[in-house]
Amino acid sequence: MNRNWKNNQITGLIIGFIVPLIASLLIYHFRYPGAGTYIEFLSKLNEWDSLGKLLSLSVIPNLLFFFIGLKKEWMKSARGVLTATMIYGVVALIIFMAQ
Repeated sequence: MNRNWKNNQITGLIIGFIVPLIASLLIYHFRYPGAGTYIEFLSKLNEWDSLGKLLSLSVIPNLLFFFIGLKKEWMKSARGVLTATMIYGVVALIIFMAQ
């Protein structure tokens, strides 16, 4: 097994893609507890032209993992988190432009 799995760009990408999903689920659960299912919640946000706002808010926790990667000198993991965040940013920009 690779002993350096923490300093790996794939690890950073996985963290960078999963953390915003968890953040959006937490926003849904704590901020909108009676909004129905998560899919219904996303559908309502799409109707209200707020899906991009949720996406933009959900990537903020990636900063924590990016700075942890920098502090621990796991540059490849930090690069993976940054790459995932940039992909989310492009998707959010596309969503904002489509509204």
